[in-house]
Amino acid sequence: MESDVIKKIIKGLCKVNDISPRRVRFESIEGVVIISVKNHLKDGVDLECFHILNLIYQVITPFGVKFNQQLYLYPNSKRVARITVLFQKEEYDSLNMKMENCDIDN
Repeated sequence: MESDVIKKIIKGLCKVNDISPRRVRFESIEGVVIISVKNHLKDGVDLECFHILNLIYQVITPFGVKFNQQLYLYPNSKRVARITVLFQKEEYDSLNMKMENCDIDN
């Protein structure tokens, strides 16, 4: 993918909201695109983590793209390590094209 519009928008929104854009990590592994948000609290989930997830959902929801969300816990504990939003590569690429063309209806 030449330009990752979603990544630019989400990292830009983090900067505007005084959140380090390094809190959000983008990966593509075997046909799946993963957006990871690291949790910094030892008990519970920090508010910035929720804020970032909210920004992600505000960006992707109008486009009707399918995604999954997963919590990752530290081994042998109930502590949340990170939260991920996962897309099939085709869905993510389609979302990128729609966002690049500002095509919310399709």
